[in-house]
Amino acid sequence: MGSVVLRRIALFRTVTAFYRVQCWDDADTWKINAHTAHTRALWHDQLLQRLCHPRWGLQVHTAHRFCHCTEPNAPYQWNHTCAFSFDGHTTGRDDPLYLRVHASPEGHDYDQQIKTLRQVGATEDWMTRAFPREAVQHHDQHHPARLRRA
Repeated sequence: MGSVVLRRIALFRTVTAFYRVQCWDDADTWKINAHTAHTRALWHDQLLQRLCHPRWGLQVHTAHRFCHCTEPNAPYQWNHTCAFSFDGHTTGRDDPLYLRVHASPEGHDYDQQIKTLRQVGATEDWMTRAFPREAVQHHDQHHPARLRRA
């Protein structure tokens, strides 16, 4: 399971706007922990569609979904978490997959994340999707371009 997730790792950049993704094998389950800087985890459904695509995705389907962030009247709060577990299309449950998406603002201070992502070459269009405009503007005002490259 880990190798097929790794081969599709680009989905986490092209389909979503997670600023941090952690993945590990927890004995019998592959866990993916993703953080978004937005009030609602808007991109997780697009990721699910692509992860479960019958031809291009993993050989899994969503077995359990705990998520209320897309409901129009759902109360919103930071630290909201959506969780999804997947089962394989085979009869065995080898290496099941579990995805958690956190709406976590890091105290609304994204300077360290923005700095790190700029240093590794994150594109402007992705940065615009991943972070609130105000956070990027705040970072850029306090960290001029010549200092960001250092």
